[in-house]
Amino acid sequence: MSISPESLAALPLFRDVSTTAVSALARRAIEVRYSAGTVIFLAGSVPRGWYVVLEGCVRVVRGSGARQHVVHTELPGGTLGEVPLFTGDTHPATGIAAEPTRCALFDKPSLDSAIVECPEIGLLINRRLALRVRRLVDRLDDRSHSVRSRLAEFLLDRLGASKNGNCISLGMTQQALAEELATVREVVSREIRALVKQKTIESLGGGRYRVVDTEALRRRVARRG
Repeated sequence: MSISPESLAALPLFRDVSTTAVSALARRAIEVRYSAGTVIFLAGSVPRGWYVVLEGCVRVVRGSGARQHVVHTELPGGTLGEVPLFTGDTHPATGIAAEPTRCALFDKPSLDSAIVECPEIGLLINRRLALRVRRLVDRLDDRSHSVRSRLAEFLLDRLGASKNGNCISLGMTQQALAEELATVREVVSREIRALVKQKTIESLGGGRYRVVDTEALRRRVARRG
């Protein structure tokens, strides 16, 4: 299925990109769709092409079973696969659709021809690669903090986005949260139980909690340990 230039131009990725570049890409794009939980690519597999997320969410993870951790998450306008595609290597991690997801896919010959037609596209991809490196460095810095402080920071972020006062939802399973925090589910479960016991949060069931002591969470983040 083809992709319209308008659907690409609406993405944050192409906000400052010329209509010529967007059109050159749209003519070469193939639409691919994935249901929630579908593996888009496996670590060690040969890249199929460059993906631009049109709708949905893709989580890129490393490891296996309970030892998986999230490398990065891509929402609409996010991209996937540029590193192995241009290094000629295999995928270093696994991409999984976290929800029903639609992507524009560009194979290597199509992308190369688009860059020849409009060199601006090459600059766009270079910026994406630079941003990927910056985000990975920031994520490594985040991972240096304890699980306890990272969990507190996550809960404060959910509280800031809540439309229900001091009531929040994890928005994911404890397993998925463990992957997001680069730990295992048992550790996340233990830390949440500790917060409930300390009356920092109150369980409402079904992954929902009431934040009782916001300052206690902030102190955990400030200590970073």
